[in-house]
Amino acid sequence: MLIVSRKDTESIEIRPDEGIDLKMTLADLFAAGPIEITIFSANHNRVKMGVQAPSELCIWRKKAAAA
Repeated sequence: MLIVSRKDTESIEIRPDEGIDLKMTLADLFAAGPIEITIFSANHNRVKMGVQAPSELCIWRKKAAAA
């Protein structure tokens, strides 16, 4: 499980791992289980969450877009 804190306008990105077999179906990808997001705390403009996903997926902290 990856634990991340995000502020307003910040996000996470979940995408296939670079080494994934491109012939995998969604059923294959999620055979080990779903993506699970657990909120641990939230205050003001920040949330702390845990993300658990199949090993074939990468979870990235995504930077807020520049204004």
